[in-house]
Amino acid sequence: MKTSVKDNKRKAILDASTELLAFKPTATLQEIADHAGIGIATLHRYFSTRELLLDALALNAIGLVDEALGGVTAEEHDMLPFLTEVFEVLIPLGGKVSFLSFAASVDENPHIVAEEARIKQPLREAVEGWQARGLLNAGMPAHWIITVMYNLLFVAWQEIQKGNLAKNDAPKLLVHTVLQGFGRTGHGDGRQP
Repeated sequence: MKTSVKDNKRKAILDASTELLAFKPTATLQEIADHAGIGIATLHRYFSTRELLLDALALNAIGLVDEALGGVTAEEHDMLPFLTEVFEVLIPLGGKVSFLSFAASVDENPHIVAEEARIKQPLREAVEGWQARGLLNAGMPAHWIITVMYNLLFVAWQEIQKGNLAKNDAPKLLVHTVLQGFGRTGHGDGRQP
């Protein structure tokens, strides 16, 4: 399928916006236009409000996550390879997705909320299956576990951006945090040895 000049310009605006918002989540439309190397009038032709731009960025990010997770399948009896692969495919998307943690307006768009729920559904099914098999705490809501995993991803992306965490170390650290928490190895109940 051939892309038009307008489609290419729109993609360039989305890319520049994502890049800037990853470092400056409060950037104004003028700052975004400047960063994209276009005038504010051109930006307004594509996105008349900041909310419309954020919605477009959110849908773009959801598409990237959906594509990345497309080849990942859950292991019924072993969480480790699945979670490792999930984090390995999502960590490289950090710069294109991390701004979403600051974009509260996207949570008000029912289409975006529905799309986000759709891409989380396989993870929800995996978590619920592991809970049913006794591999994860069944007393903890699956929604909570998934929310914590996603928020850990956002924190990892921020730490990678700041230079505090190596991109290659992040998946292992995330898996360890999800499966073992912060307790000492062998002392997951938090009691003193």
